[in-house]
Amino acid sequence: MNIINSLGEIEKFSSEKVYRSILRTGASKEIAKKVTSIVVKKIRPNISTFEIYRIAKKYLAKEKEASSLKFDLKYAIKRLGPEGFIFEKFIKEILQRLGYEVTNNRIIQGKCISYEIDFLIKTKESKHLGECKYRNGTGDRIDVNVLLKSFAVLDDIKSNNINCNIKTMVVTNEKFTEKAIRYAKCKNIKILGWNYPEKEGLETIISANNLYPITILPSFNKNYLQLFAEQNVLLVSNLTEEKIKTLEKLKISRRYLNKLKEEIGLIIN
Repeated sequence: MNIINSLGEIEKFSSEKVYRSILRTGASKEIAKKVTSIVVKKIRPNISTFEIYRIAKKYLAKEKEASSLKFDLKYAIKRLGPEGFIFEKFIKEILQRLGYEVTNNRIIQGKCISYEIDFLIKTKESKHLGECKYRNGTGDRIDVNVLLKSFAVLDDIKSNNINCNIKTMVVTNEKFTEKAIRYAKCKNIKILGWNYPEKEGLETIISANNLYPITILPSFNKNYLQLFAEQNVLLVSNLTEEKIKTLEKLKISRRYLNKLKEEIGLIIN
């Protein structure tokens, strides 16, 4: 049966995609099969992928609340917007948790001009110039033009220091086009996005390491997002007792913060 994807294009419905998405939330195979079978029965011609997501989330919530919360990951990341700077801080936090040395907003001189780099990643073996591409619309994709620009920046910076052993990296909360992926492979550009690399994409890294954004919590009030970002509480695991005391001093009620902690317990456990 044909459905309409986020780009407005027609594609074949895949129950396997629904099943795998549910499994990634930590639900058992039994629950994943049960919810997928319900979704299959409710599919109609030309239904949108967003409507499919809503159906799956509704019935997943009846089976396992924690999995239902995790199923909301993609939209929780979109709620980090509308601007991209909070997403940049979110990515920095994730990379640091993975053991990288990361600095944000570096100015680096190229041969021709200087560049403001979203982040710089260092390991013992390598150094990457990082660019974040945040999208909160429907059906956005990261096209090859982003990669072309990223490679041109790298080329100019390396031209200013021919002995510089540095590469480039692009991180997004969305998908890359096939053309962008081919170019990245050709030019050795490291890319990380939704479902890319396959089975090692951003959503997999977040789920495998419990690096969920604070916006995934049902009770989170987006009006507090800027304040939470300023206090470096962008991951649910950042909401420690020490941070709660700090946020209390900033006039956020203890009752509300305790509610968030309860919901974090569902997700983490």
